[in-house]
Amino acid sequence: MKEAAKRGIISYMMALGLTLALLGCLDMLHCGWMAAAVLAGITLALTAASVKKLTRWLSIAAVAMGAAGWLLLGGMDTVKEILRAVTLHFTGLNGALPMVAQETALILSVLLGVACFALTRQGMGGYPALTVTILAALVLWLGDQPQALPWLAPAIAGGIAQAALSNHEGLSLGRIFPLAAVITGLALLLTPMTGVTVQPMKDAADKLRDQIFARFMFTQPRNVFSLASEGFYPQGQGQLGGKAEPTDHPVMLVKTPRKVYLRGSVKNEYTGRMWVDTLAGRRYLWSSLRWQDSRSDTFNMALPQGALGEDSGLMAYQTVSIRMLDSSASSLFVPQRIRSLNPGGELVPYFNLGSEVFVTRDLQQDDTYTVTAPLMMAGDAGLGTLIQACESTADPLYPQIMHDYTALPDHLQEQVFQLAQEACEGAETAYDKAYAIQTYLSRNFRYTLDVAPQPENIDFVSNFLLKTKEGYCTYFASAMTVLCRMAGLPARYVEGYIAEPDEEGHAYVTGLHGHAWTEVYFEGFGWLTFDATPAQNLQTEVPEDMLPPEAEEPDTTPEPEDEPPADEPTPTPQPEDASQPPMEDSPTPPPADNPNQEPEQKEPPLFDWLWWLLPLLLIAAAAVRIILTQPKHCASHAKDELGRWSAWLQAVNDQLRILHLGRESNESPLAFARRIDGLKRFPVSLTPLGEVMSLVFYGRLAPEPEETAMAAQAYEKILSRMTGWQKVKLTLLRAFTPVKKRLFTK
Repeated sequence: MKEAAKRGIISYMMALGLTLALLGCLDMLHCGWMAAAVLAGITLALTAASVKKLTRWLSIAAVAMGAAGWLLLGGMDTVKEILRAVTLHFTGLNGALPMVAQETALILSVLLGVACFALTRQGMGGYPALTVTILAALVLWLGDQPQALPWLAPAIAGGIAQAALSNHEGLSLGRIFPLAAVITGLALLLTPMTGVTVQPMKDAADKLRDQIFARFMFTQPRNVFSLASEGFYPQGQGQLGGKAEPTDHPVMLVKTPRKVYLRGSVKNEYTGRMWVDTLAGRRYLWSSLRWQDSRSDTFNMALPQGALGEDSGLMAYQTVSIRMLDSSASSLFVPQRIRSLNPGGELVPYFNLGSEVFVTRDLQQDDTYTVTAPLMMAGDAGLGTLIQACESTADPLYPQIMHDYTALPDHLQEQVFQLAQEACEGAETAYDKAYAIQTYLSRNFRYTLDVAPQPENIDFVSNFLLKTKEGYCTYFASAMTVLCRMAGLPARYVEGYIAEPDEEGHAYVTGLHGHAWTEVYFEGFGWLTFDATPAQNLQTEVPEDMLPPEAEEPDTTPEPEDEPPADEPTPTPQPEDASQPPMEDSPTPPPADNPNQEPEQKEPPLFDWLWWLLPLLLIAAAAVRIILTQPKHCASHAKDELGRWSAWLQAVNDQLRILHLGRESNESPLAFARRIDGLKRFPVSLTPLGEVMSLVFYGRLAPEPEETAMAAQAYEKILSRMTGWQKVKLTLLRAFTPVKKRLFTK
């Protein structure tokens, strides 16, 4: 009972300090009295239950059943709300956490009370308690809450007491706590709370904290790229059309083996006035193994399947390197079929199901990144044959793609549908239809930046196709996307930049290279770039000061066959203007005031980092424990020769236990050693070791260094005869079984 009381007091102090520190970090210290009372009740109950083995197991079962029942009866919703509130708190939005403050304090108290009681059980030693305390201090540091450190004092004192009791069980708490209090007080007094800053350490800490929040807690609103930044939305972001005025300001320098379309934003829903994205609500860390299947599906990494992809020269991976020459939105400009992404510097990439790739901050000048991808676009030789062959392969994503990327508003006129049929008349395959629509638009409609303002009450695409018949990239891309959907082809609208390299493979991209185009999905093949805008000469000479200082290695990646020259657009007489009735009310909800803002996340990735952080912490703790229990480490840290000899003797005894050769209760050390030698299983005799054991145990003689070396040699000889699995079991036995249960004297 006395030992149980000691354990209860220490566990209560640890749990109280950890709970108060975390509540302080969350600005919820007003719930501290409730937490202290809950912790007292939990600790008393657990202490009483631990006195007898039966009550201990019954209490564990009761706690497990109670927790499971609470979760099933609505507790999981409470946990989700708490995680949301905590996540928002760390991102600077503090309004949600006070609404669940009591629930948060209660759950923290229960979890920490049970955890700390488990950490103080006999045989655990002092390392786990001190490790947890250090981790709590790390949380306060990452949360930039040094003022909450004093609340950690009870936990620090409790950890010191646990460490002292693990080595001297007979000590009373009355002797331990005064010393623990002095050490804790000195530690807190010597810890600078404010006013003292070591700048290199602060910079390193800030960098680490930013990386942790970027990788595991990125929920802040972000800036999404739009051609509005290049002057292509003169009538505002809620209305396509109008006279565009792009400038030639530098944007990026691209190293690419061929012309490449670098995507910035992708839109799936057409409202009649503009394109919006309704599929990109949730974010996924690019490097996360947990989301690798979603990443593969989103970027067609498994398409085409089998030999159709492997044996096709069109699918050869090529490298594209980007260096930003100016600041931009958070969107990374990448090809569609991205296969690998190597972000430079501190960029942490994410993606969404709309196939956009972005980072946790806006891009800045001199940010760099590299991607590999097969660089394809409509018109490449052999592409139509490959796509037709892919139609016979399984594509489980195709039904959902059809649902998401073929919808159109109800107000579109019948004349536009008739025009879609006319454009792809005679085309047999899906690829032929899409290519026919692209050719029809580029040949029969005129490219110009100087267009009349777009009427707000008339559908944008209808006005372009049936009346004005002239415009720039957003006109052609919108028209092609709508016509493809009318022809039954899944299509989406994309904005970004075109990079056309010179003979050296460098492309100097300016605001004039801002562009919009269409991507069409083909069953079994995936998405493909189509550009209906009449061909423009966008190649710009790279300024000398923009070139890399050193010559780059030649790109040995085989290039696909040269794409056929684009047909020159031949203007045709425009038919009489079709009457344009006002655009009917669309079932699509009106766009937000800022359509370029990312849609609200329906299910934010709340603490996805727990999937990785907790296992990593457990693995790290296990690794440390394994290292500390190695016989060589134990022997090197022993105080005297007896301790070193005992460490190696314990190691030999552990080996024999794993090999099912344990010592009998009525067997002397010498008799035990002779019995093992009689089995002739090891290339070493244990009889001399048994003789030394007898002299030490019964003769009270101290072992000599030669006898310690003999025990170490016996350990190595036996280890050489153990299998790999037996060695693993030996390591786990040493690390996670208390010494009292495997002591060689028993």
